Amino acid sequence: MSRLLMPPEWSVAARIFFRGEMPLDAICREWFKTDTVKVKVELDNADEFLSAEEIAELTGAPKDSDIVVSRVGDVIQFRIRNPIFAEDMFRYLTADADGLSYYLTNVVMVLKDEFTNMGIGPRCVVKEIYCARSLHEELPIRCIKLNGVGDYASFHWAKDPLRGYYVWPCMGFDAEIPDAVRTRLPEKYREKRRLSDLMLDEGGRKEWLRHGESVKLAFDLDPGSVSWEVLSHYVREKGIEL
Repeated sequence: MSRLLMPPEWSVAARIFFRGEMPLDAICREWFKTDTVKVKVELDNADEFLSAEEIAELTGAPKDSDIVVSRVGDVIQFRIRNPIFAEDMFRYLTADADGLSYYLTNVVMVLKDEFTNMGIGPRCVVKEIYCARSLHEELPIRCIKLNGVGDYASFHWAKDPLRGYYVWPCMGFDAEIPDAVRTRLPEKYREKRRLSDLMLDEGGRKEWLRHGESVKLAFDLDPGSVSWEVLSHYVREKGIEL
């Protein structure tokens, strides 16, 4: 994956992701090897599309994945199949209404039980975020969207817990705080408007964990966005080095 020459106006939070001199962490070394990923592009302009390596990075595909890229209606679909997934993972690339930019939508990422809680899932998405930004001149992707599903009860289910409502905001995916949730927050947080306002505060994260609910989220790929600031805290805390 190509690295960017970073303009000076980039925020410090965004700049840390594109230095390229840090070693891969142990989980990335073990589970992410682009040369083991097989890619099949079923598009009319396949030769003009992204390279196999870029597709592997953009989808966040773990090692030994099989990726098929195809057009479904007005969108480009990436189907990622891997033995560690309980079902196929999907990404969708959609053109914005102005025709000048795109957005990615993440749909379905379910790991088999024996591969959960190993840090693989978050790294899939972090790799996707990095690559989406690095390709901005070739493929101007504005944001990445997904549904953060779950609540405090489902977070603690013994089988098939639903934790996306909490995990993805911790990684910089943002949205307006639902009014119903805001009324349940302690008074000091009721004036906060966006999830990122809570994620940058340890107490705020705990309150969202307790009171949060399913919500539509987006990661703003603009280098000055608060999404990058939140993500910088997350990768440092989790020791993620790509």
